[in-house]
Amino acid sequence: MIYDFSFTNTSTDEEFFLSILAKEAKTLDLEAFFYTHSEQTHCLLVDLHALIESHKQNASSHAQLSQTQSQNKESILEQFAKDMDYSGQILSFANNLSLTLPLCLYFSFLQLNPINPPQAFFDTLDTLDSKLSLIEILTHALPLALEIPLHCDLQDANHILARCKTPKTHYYTPLQTQQILNPTSTNFAILNPTQSPMHKALKEPSADYLSKIVARLKNGENIVFSTARGVQSLSLTPTAHTHTTIVCDIGSLKTYFRTHKAHIDILASFEKPSTRLVPKEVFEKHFPADECGLVKVTLPYDMPLAIIGALLLQDEIGYFFLSHTQGEPDFDFAHSVQQEQILSIAKNGMFIDTHIAHNLSLHSLIDAHIDVDSQYSHLVIYLSSKHPSAFLIYNQNPKVLLDISFDNNPLHICEEITRKYESGGELLKNFGAHYPQILSSLFSLENENHPTNNLIDILDTCAFVLGLPPKNIQADTATNTDKTEADKPQRADKNVLFYHAYRFVRERGPRIDYKLTREGNHIWLDYPLVVRSCISFKCAGVENEILSFGVLDSLSEFVATLVRDSLTNLAIDRVLLLGDMLANHIFLDKILEYLPKNIHLILPKNGFIDYK
Repeated sequence: MIYDFSFTNTSTDEEFFLSILAKEAKTLDLEAFFYTHSEQTHCLLVDLHALIESHKQNASSHAQLSQTQSQNKESILEQFAKDMDYSGQILSFANNLSLTLPLCLYFSFLQLNPINPPQAFFDTLDTLDSKLSLIEILTHALPLALEIPLHCDLQDANHILARCKTPKTHYYTPLQTQQILNPTSTNFAILNPTQSPMHKALKEPSADYLSKIVARLKNGENIVFSTARGVQSLSLTPTAHTHTTIVCDIGSLKTYFRTHKAHIDILASFEKPSTRLVPKEVFEKHFPADECGLVKVTLPYDMPLAIIGALLLQDEIGYFFLSHTQGEPDFDFAHSVQQEQILSIAKNGMFIDTHIAHNLSLHSLIDAHIDVDSQYSHLVIYLSSKHPSAFLIYNQNPKVLLDISFDNNPLHICEEITRKYESGGELLKNFGAHYPQILSSLFSLENENHPTNNLIDILDTCAFVLGLPPKNIQADTATNTDKTEADKPQRADKNVLFYHAYRFVRERGPRIDYKLTREGNHIWLDYPLVVRSCISFKCAGVENEILSFGVLDSLSEFVATLVRDSLTNLAIDRVLLLGDMLANHIFLDKILEYLPKNIHLILPKNGFIDYK
């Protein structure tokens, strides 16, 4: 019997994870073989006793021997059999995975398949020289048992361990982590656990070094500190250069921020990525936020930071801050280099790396995801807050499915509402009665065209008619007694719409009209209708948070409907989504919810969400 442990594998640290498996197999005296194909890694463990018995039975059946002869027929494998419970050791291997293999985003257990080898496997065993080693014998025979693709290299555990030269300073088993971070444990704050071959030793400071760091932090100092992501300045209050909030543990994460299960699972993974979260309203003033009101958050990503967090928790301090610094730390731990990822995390567990690589274009983004020789048509939807939108049918001759082009001057859009729709003028009159300041600002705008090919720009006008000033103007009006500048008509700002949408705590907003108009073979979006919907709900007294969420919710539904129509009418079931709007977790959650389930969805690879 052969046991095939399969793992999803898109990790750049593949050798490291394979070495953990190989080391565990060697510890249990098991022969292990590995191969990777189609982003899956297979770890093959052999139950030698069961395999020998099967070999003898197959040999006797094939040669039509008598029962007595079959019992005396020796398998080539018998010389290697040990007096051990192979099946029990393989079970121990499976159980130990949860203790040794870290929770990883790019390398994770998929399934276990027991395999009874076919006759060809045993026929091959009968042709091999008995002087070969067990590894040589199995290397010849295993590809026949599993139909391993010809171009895949089958590697044994010894080969894997010889290749691995990169143990990680941030690798700790769950048990080691628990002991090191428990203040009552005898192993508390011990950076280098004993008998941990996959852990690269950190340089160790004096025993009370981290305690002194925490004392200085509580005294209000900013501490220059060596971390796995470079030298950082630590503080308990944010500075002008603060870029990240570190929450000390999962409990603190749930206390201060609005989270769901996928946030917790992914932030606690081996990679310790960052994400942008909405702080709970009562704590919002404590955290440095971006223009959308989001805070960049991570858990401690190396053990010294985790110990600092554990010490702070003893004083009920649940977070601290990282800031850029040019200073030099007074101690260098000699960490393994650990790259930072900032992820957009959906409720269903999907995640997208929001890093944008340099020197890309929309064409190169598409080529990174679709084979140029693909025979299938793909629907490509690119929605970015910064660049022209694209709705393309992508095949040998790409063509535009939906052309995006409109004048985004709120004044012109509202004038078109008055001309185009029955009772449009009455709606604007009613709007002015309820919100005279907004209407006054509207009519004070310059009478010039603002042409755009970016669908997301319509959100600027939506923010304007909802009366949502840019965040910097909100700050000015709160602190400046001279309101002259604040009273001037300001450019609309989609980010403040995002800010209000993120403050909505329910799951569904009002339906904003994103409707297509058709004339012959040409279709286009009725842009003024989107704004008209916002004005109607605003006149009805719907709160800005609800309306802002509804704008994004309905946009997601519109895009999903376009995908569904393409599937139904054009038989296109392959869909590629691109653009930094996928970093907006409201849009990401909602579009994943609304998309048809019977499509082949392609999400951006790391570094290929958008272009600069």
